[in-house]
Amino acid sequence: MHKPVTRRVPPLPQKLRIQHSRCGGGARDTYIVLALWVLVVAFGFSPGVRADNAVQLGKVVVTDTGAPMPLQLLPGNTARVDAQTLSLIGETHPAQLFSVVPGAWVTEGSGQESLMAIRSPLFTGAGACGAFLLLEDGIPIQPAGFCNVNAMFWLNTEQARAVEVIRGPGSVLYGSNALNGIVNVLTQPAQSTPMKSAGLERGSNDYLRAQASIGAWNGSDGVRIAVNATHDGGFRAASAYDQQKFDLRFDHDDGRVSRETLIAGTNLNQQTAGYIYGLSAYKDESLRDSNPTPGAFRDAQSGLLAQKWRIHFGGGSEFDFTPYLRRNSTGFTEHFLPGEPIERDAANSLGTLLALRTAPETDTQVIYGVDTEYAHGTLTEFQPGPVTTLPPPQADIRPAGFHYDYAADSRTLAAYVHVTHEWSPRWLFAGGLRVEAVRYSYVNFLPAGNTQADGTPCAFGGCLFNRPADRSDQFVNVLPKFGVSYVASDTQTFYLNMGRGARAPEATELYELQRQQSVADLHSETLDSYEFGWRGYAGRWSWDTDVYSMVKNHFIFRDANGFNVSNGRIRSRGLEFSLDYHLNSAWEMLADGSYAIHRYAFSANLGQGNFIACGNDVKYAPRSLGGLRLRWRPADGALVELQWTHVGGYWLDESNQHRYGGQDLLNLRASAQLGRGWKLATRVMNLANTAYAERADYSFGNYRYFPGAGRELYAEIGRDF
Repeated sequence: MHKPVTRRVPPLPQKLRIQHSRCGGGARDTYIVLALWVLVVAFGFSPGVRADNAVQLGKVVVTDTGAPMPLQLLPGNTARVDAQTLSLIGETHPAQLFSVVPGAWVTEGSGQESLMAIRSPLFTGAGACGAFLLLEDGIPIQPAGFCNVNAMFWLNTEQARAVEVIRGPGSVLYGSNALNGIVNVLTQPAQSTPMKSAGLERGSNDYLRAQASIGAWNGSDGVRIAVNATHDGGFRAASAYDQQKFDLRFDHDDGRVSRETLIAGTNLNQQTAGYIYGLSAYKDESLRDSNPTPGAFRDAQSGLLAQKWRIHFGGGSEFDFTPYLRRNSTGFTEHFLPGEPIERDAANSLGTLLALRTAPETDTQVIYGVDTEYAHGTLTEFQPGPVTTLPPPQADIRPAGFHYDYAADSRTLAAYVHVTHEWSPRWLFAGGLRVEAVRYSYVNFLPAGNTQADGTPCAFGGCLFNRPADRSDQFVNVLPKFGVSYVASDTQTFYLNMGRGARAPEATELYELQRQQSVADLHSETLDSYEFGWRGYAGRWSWDTDVYSMVKNHFIFRDANGFNVSNGRIRSRGLEFSLDYHLNSAWEMLADGSYAIHRYAFSANLGQGNFIACGNDVKYAPRSLGGLRLRWRPADGALVELQWTHVGGYWLDESNQHRYGGQDLLNLRASAQLGRGWKLATRVMNLANTAYAERADYSFGNYRYFPGAGRELYAEIGRDF
């Protein structure tokens, strides 16, 4: 038995307070953000005839408390992308749906690969995925410690009932990975209308997608299956993929007991195109369409079986019991690394979510919850041949063969209490406390240390890859949350929300080490968040806007020695807004955007001429994100939308020496009901055929890019039965 090393994050002081460092322009950034927010707020007021556009206040969301709650009362933020918007977007990649979520940015890699940013820079590397919690019907799709940075391809967003996004840590119902944001994909219930639908879509680059949804409901029991299959030839050489997804639900509700059984699965087989190299290489069409990594691939599968029971007792009490089983596996070429090693990983996991919902008073609701989870994960990294693209000192420390081969078990136990109390008809308090422990048990199947897989040493001071000896690690986090909302009138709501999110280090950060580091002495990343928001409507306007301030402590990064360390700090200030303006019954304008400043609040030497200076902008962190949609309804059942999307410029390295200028794109979408249930939809993506980079990077002394596609056309025919 290995005695676990426990690292406990201390509770917050009685007064939840950000500890400002002496660098990073904290006060200046705050003043800039507040000034811009005042301009947004002032713009939101417009005299005129009151329109029926109280969309923001009228929405009902479920993610924050696990039960329906009017957005008007919610003391926090939640963006909801409903089924109608999802259908109009017609996403071919999850990045497209996040273009209508303020403060969110998801980039397309090759095929279905993605990187995510929510109130954050775009995180890359081993633990990048640990900043975001991805849910399906409120159930995490990955176990703690074994996340996948591309995990959006494990969610059937194409056929979802809705997608809800919480920016920041969220409520105490969520722990591990609920740091910078939460994404909850809500599947279609059995009684969704229409009961039956089918569609077929064709597009540029041999794109073909077929999908169907079939349901039946007799008043108390029902079933629904939603399935889709996609083939895309890819606009780059050797970049085709095939993907299949399905959700199968069995629903029961007799008034006293409700039961939702979900069986979900996905499969992806992809040829992967890697970076193209050279300053502004994405502007060269021949380079844009090329693939420097022929033969690279990504295969990924997932499966989820979950059953949510809700038992209604007298006095307004309910008991939720949700057991689940999961399987996640991937195999892919690490084309972004010298030698292009192949990684294969898998995680089998099971868990339960327990929640007792009580109402001790008519104005008070209390949720007591316990979450448990066990996961068994495995990982290997194998380099097929010697490195030929680097000089001998760097190539020789990256030998062919296995670099890592290990297994790790994780056990998670969390308990929480969440209280909602109405002080008066206008004031609502919501808050609570969560305590969560994560324990890893790690077993290494190769010789410990930085030798080759057969135990022989490398030249130049040893191999790059270092494998720790068998060990255990444990992390405990205490997460308080507090929020209050004030319903100023039927048309205005203000809210204040404060809280802490945390994530334990990922297994890859703890056990895939380099050079002379034999033990990664890491702490849990924590994020202290403060936000103030205002939502409402006046005249022809409706809006939902907020300002926030966040500090991330124990930020994990790799230093100049190649060690994984957790002594980083990031300060973030930002504003976000959604605006909706009804010009008249036929025309509507919607705007979603954010302005955010993310800065390093520490200094560090990263080696090879790259360094972090306290006050530098965090790399991959555009200050401005957003877009504008102009909608026209020329007739009943017809809709045309012109969308402008914007990504501001951002730095490509920590020392702020190399930069990408950002991009502005236009998309055109149209849909029409043709009668007898038939419908037609068309999309023109990148209407102006703009040359741009989906993601820009600077590494190993080179600019490198995932290029964006040129103009693409899609057409879909479908029918509701």
